[in-house]
Amino acid sequence: MPAEPITWSDFEKVEIRTGTVIAVEPFPQARKPAYKLTVDFGDSGIKRTSAQLTKLYEPAELIGKQLVAVVNFPPKQIATFMSECLVLGAVADDGTVTLLQTERPTQNGLRIA
Repeated sequence: MPAEPITWSDFEKVEIRTGTVIAVEPFPQARKPAYKLTVDFGDSGIKRTSAQLTKLYEPAELIGKQLVAVVNFPPKQIATFMSECLVLGAVADDGTVTLLQTERPTQNGLRIA
């Protein structure tokens, strides 16, 4: 079922930026299998997040991977961890998440429009 339409003004409020994963930790306290990621967003800073990427990605292969994330959500408590951004991915019916990435490497912190 399609989502309710939004306005251009609504979309402009969402700050989606490129970032590179600089650290990955296991997150056994999460309800669903997840990793704790630390992501460098260039001038937008370094942020941490919880991401349910365990089905397709091993921690070592996530280090250095560039991704896109929403960086202007308020921090959210997830179990024992404070998440500061939302990594974007395509979510399959079984919950498998495939990271969204730029077609080629970009500068960290570039805004997605």
